[in-house]
Amino acid sequence: MGSLNILCIDDIEMNIFTIKSVLQTVKDVKYNIFTALSAYDGLEILMKNKIDLILLDVMMPEVDGFMTAKMIKSNRKTKEIPIIFVTAKKDDATIEKCYQVGGRDYITKPFNSTELLNRVSLHLRLKDRERRLENEKAYVQNVLDLQDSMILVTNGAEIQKVNKSMLDFYNVSSLFELQKKLTCICRTFEKDNGFFHIDLVDDKSIWIDKILEMIEAKKDVIVKIKNKFDEYCIFTIKAANFYDYYILSLTDITSISNQSREFEHSANYDSLTQIYNRKAFERLLNEKIDKYRYKSKEFIFVMLDIDHFKNVNDTYGHQVGDEVLKQLVDVVKLHIRDDDIFARVGGEEFVLILDVDITMGFKVVQHLKEFIANEKFKTVKKVTCSFGITQYKQQDQISDMMKRADEALYEAKDNGRNRVCQRL
Repeated sequence: MGSLNILCIDDIEMNIFTIKSVLQTVKDVKYNIFTALSAYDGLEILMKNKIDLILLDVMMPEVDGFMTAKMIKSNRKTKEIPIIFVTAKKDDATIEKCYQVGGRDYITKPFNSTELLNRVSLHLRLKDRERRLENEKAYVQNVLDLQDSMILVTNGAEIQKVNKSMLDFYNVSSLFELQKKLTCICRTFEKDNGFFHIDLVDDKSIWIDKILEMIEAKKDVIVKIKNKFDEYCIFTIKAANFYDYYILSLTDITSISNQSREFEHSANYDSLTQIYNRKAFERLLNEKIDKYRYKSKEFIFVMLDIDHFKNVNDTYGHQVGDEVLKQLVDVVKLHIRDDDIFARVGGEEFVLILDVDITMGFKVVQHLKEFIANEKFKTVKKVTCSFGITQYKQQDQISDMMKRADEALYEAKDNGRNRVCQRL
């Protein structure tokens, strides 16, 4: 341990002399002995020096050892210094009070030299061990605070420890403040499709066990949490069991998630009209065919084309042509259901998938044709469309339906446009 500072407080000089003599017999450790004949002298020494251990007499005039210990323990600078009481009293009340006021141990007078040395050595080693443990805890906390991910330790019900990133996320300055703000972090997981949330677990008390189970199964655990700015952030969770506690690491993937959604949108939606593109339409239609292949359910396939759209571009320019396309899409969307499939597959060519039979579908498309014809378009004023429809048949492929719908569409154009034709 090297050189250690011990303060001996006793109003009898002979007692101090005896203790000092015993401690100075130690060869492998150097003890620097500070002495005080009163509580006030001892407190003054404590304020000016780094003391590792205090040997404190109980019976002293003016201020006894018990009151002195209370003053030492009430000061932030000195409260962690171990105190060994030295007393001639051996009654239970005295011994109990030694511990009540903060003493770590006691030695009775007249003391045994070996006992004194052993007690002093023991509590100095314990103090050194505590110091090392505190340093290790501080080191671990510093490591945790350097992490960008939010890290917390929990027993499943309450948060026990967090790092700085988590305090910053919830806009608090301490663990105590965070604990007042929320008990269990699982309660902050937003309930949303595709994200883990507490309602997915029947027994709410084992929500972390569910996360561990998902991780074990190589499944991603993604949660959505609202931050201090009232904005939603996306996190991926890693977890580990540590005795009776769990360690969770939450990594912010909001930007990656947003970028992924942008890529997904770009891959599936037409950039001009913001409805499905051809690739997404073919995927969705294939899914519907697979779903209905062995079921007696019906749906219709519709192709529509803007009549004389080339004249619009030639006369008014492509910018006006784009505005016509967007306004047409708005009209169609207004008169179809949210779960109907609507896509742009070419310049002025669109397709619709409606969950109705051909009879009802023909009526729906006729109404849609009229809505478009009656719409007042900007600049060009009037726009009409031709429609070709067909009904899904068992074992149909996309190419089969497109061929029949395309033939019906050409029939509509050949017969004067602005009309609906069908092929069964």
